[in-house]
Amino acid sequence: MSVVLPDWYILKDPGDITIDVNSWYKFADTRLERFLSEDLWIIQKPTWMSNEEWIETKVQEIGGHFLLRLAVAKDPRLTSWLVEVEGDLFEFRFVSSINFDEKIQVLMDLYGEDSVKTIDKIDEIFGVDIYKEFNLADVPPRKKSYSSGKFGGKVKDLDKRIAIKFFKIPSVVSAKKVLLYQGWAIVRLADIRLAVKREFEKDLKEVIEKSKMIVDKDSSLEVTVKPIKDKIDEIARSARLSGDLSRLGIDAGEEIFTKPETFPPCIRDLISVLQAKGHLSHVENWQLGTYLKRVGMSIEEQYAFWYRNSVDNVGMSFDEFVNRVGYQIRHIYGKAGGGIDYSPPSCKTCIDGYFCYWAHKKLEDLSEDIRVGLADRNTDVVEKAIEDISRLIINQRFQTACARYFNLLTGWRMGGNRVNHMVNYSRQVYKRFHSKKQKDGEKKKEETEEG
Repeated sequence: MSVVLPDWYILKDPGDITIDVNSWYKFADTRLERFLSEDLWIIQKPTWMSNEEWIETKVQEIGGHFLLRLAVAKDPRLTSWLVEVEGDLFEFRFVSSINFDEKIQVLMDLYGEDSVKTIDKIDEIFGVDIYKEFNLADVPPRKKSYSSGKFGGKVKDLDKRIAIKFFKIPSVVSAKKVLLYQGWAIVRLADIRLAVKREFEKDLKEVIEKSKMIVDKDSSLEVTVKPIKDKIDEIARSARLSGDLSRLGIDAGEEIFTKPETFPPCIRDLISVLQAKGHLSHVENWQLGTYLKRVGMSIEEQYAFWYRNSVDNVGMSFDEFVNRVGYQIRHIYGKAGGGIDYSPPSCKTCIDGYFCYWAHKKLEDLSEDIRVGLADRNTDVVEKAIEDISRLIINQRFQTACARYFNLLTGWRMGGNRVNHMVNYSRQVYKRFHSKKQKDGEKKKEETEEG
C-alpha cells in the first residue's frame, strides 16, 4: 500500500510549488517568529478556512521551512538548532493529531512501510490475537471476542499498540518497554514517542545535508539565504547566552559550582560516575564541562577538576595532562576552535542525545537514590513523590519528573511544572537554599550593628 502522509508532516514531498523570493523571506520570518513564540500551530484544516487559504498555509510552511533549511545547511551549530525546534514541532503534531492512521503513515515513512504494522495486521499475518496472546488488559473496543464492558471505552491514541520491527527501535527494546513476537516489537505509541522524534530528527539532518549540496553548487543562493542565516544565528546565540550566571539572578561573583546541593540530578550523577570510573562518554564530558563553566568554574579550575577525577592522568604530571586535554576544555569556553561561547544543552537535548537522569537511568536505581539521599525526610512523603515520579517517567514526562523531584527537595514548585534547563534548576535551588539565608544573615548583621 502507498503511504499517504498528512499535510503537517514537514518531510512530506510537497510536489511542485512556486514561491517568489519576497514571499520566501516573509515565510521564513513567520516560521522563526512562531518557533520563538512556541506557537502550537494548526494540524489540520479548520472548518472556517477555505481550501484556497489552506493551500496557501501549506505553501507558507513548506517555503519557510525550505529556506531555513538552506540557511543553516553550512553551519552545524545552526543546523542543530533548527533540528531541535523542528523536532519539537514534529513531536507536538504527532502526539496531537486526532487521526491514528496519520500516525501510522508517518511511522511507515520514518521506519519503512515493511517495518510498521497495526496489531490487526499482525493478527492477520500470524493468525493470532496479540492481546490474548500476551494477556493484555488494554483491549481496544473492536476486539469484541476478548473485550468486556470494562475495556469497552475509547482507547487514546498514545495508549494504542502497534508493531515495529524490533531492530528499528533498539533503545525502546533495551528499556524493556516492548513485547517481542516473531521479530516484531509490540509497543504503545506513548513508549516510542521520543524514539520517533529522534528518527525524525535524524532524517531531517540528512535532508539538510542534501540542502548543503544545493547551496555549494549555487554561490548566489548562499547570498540569498544570508539575511535569514544571520537572523537564525542571532536567535541561537541569545538562546545559548540566556544561561549566563549574570542573567540568572544569582549574586555576582557567586561560585555556584562550590555548592553541589544546587546541582541537578543529571550533573550529580555524572560527577559520581566520573569519580567512580574515571571517565565519561564524549557527550557526557561536554554536558558536564559546559555546565561547570556556566555555573562559574574557570578554565584553570576545570583543568584541576578533570585532573583529580580522570583516569587519563595516570602517570602524568598536571602540566602534561593539561597539554593533552586542555584544547577540549578551552574549546568549551570559546578559547579554541570556532570561538563559540558554548552553553550546556537544554533538557530536551539531554533527553534526546546527552544524559538525562530521569530518561536514561533505571527506575529502580533512581528510586533507591532518592530514598538514600532523602533518608532524613518523612518516609510517606518521599514514597509518594517516588510514586508520582515513577508514573511520570513511565509516561516519558521526564522534565515534569525532574520538577516533581525539585518540589520534593525544596518544597517549592517549578514554574511551568517542568524543568527546561539544568542551569535554571540550579538557579531555583540556589534561590531556595542560599539567597534567602544570605538575605536573612545580612538583616541580622544590620540589626546587630544598629544595636
